[in-house]
Amino acid sequence: MTIGNLLKKYRLNKEKTQREWIGNIVSPSYYSKVEKGIHRISAEDLISLLNYNSVSLIDFFSELNNSKQKGYNQEQELMDVICDAYYRNAKNELVKLKEIVNESDLPNKEDDLLYLDAYIANVNNEDLNDKEKQALKDKIFSRPNFDKSTLVLYCNFMMFYDVESNVIISRGIIKQFQGSNDVKILEMILTVIGNLLIQCIEEKKYDETKFLIKAANQISTKPELFFYKNAIVLLENMIMYHYDAKDKYLQICHKAIENFSLLGMPEYGKEITRFFEKQK
Repeated sequence: MTIGNLLKKYRLNKEKTQREWIGNIVSPSYYSKVEKGIHRISAEDLISLLNYNSVSLIDFFSELNNSKQKGYNQEQELMDVICDAYYRNAKNELVKLKEIVNESDLPNKEDDLLYLDAYIANVNNEDLNDKEKQALKDKIFSRPNFDKSTLVLYCNFMMFYDVESNVIISRGIIKQFQGSNDVKILEMILTVIGNLLIQCIEEKKYDETKFLIKAANQISTKPELFFYKNAIVLLENMIMYHYDAKDKYLQICHKAIENFSLLGMPEYGKEITRFFEKQK
């Protein structure tokens, strides 16, 4: 069974037309070809379709796996679903996904189980043991290239690395995706840069921040990137204040922090204020 076949099955079970099923997610002509197997739907659009139609991601991917479909990258789709469940803090879904993976014949099954254990521990506010941390670090560090799913993975667990390792990995990521116009990719690059800037500030390794700030500033500001760019402005001016203790840098920091509260993120604003007061 193909992805298109399975989508059609779920659509018909819900007694919906193709137009009712897709909403504004993809065009009717494109989706029609997805069901016919002419076009391949992206993981992002697939997940959006399932969520839009209240279809359980777990059920869908469990049935896909049981169909033992060949010629489609189920592993990539699965990693996107894992990341989606993690960002929704859906512990029960992560646990069920682990059961699905455990019973599967996916080629990278052990890696997927390791990632799931890490996500579940993070959701539970638990720490991995040293062996699990090292295994996770080795898996991410050994990757010659990143995709969206592994970028999300690195963003979430880069705190397991020391500054030097993160600098090496981040340089590779920035070089790989230099010039990308994919907003999701740019979000994650800015997240990597922001996380590493925070780590450098905490460990007083300011000389490592220059290339990061330059890379961040080369990314054009778009509405979807405002949160990330605002955070970079705060961190950049904290670093500038370290080198040259002028009030103008502190004033910009205060404005950046205020933006978080004004945009409906008061708790994050409080958290970043504590970081700012501790490190300035």
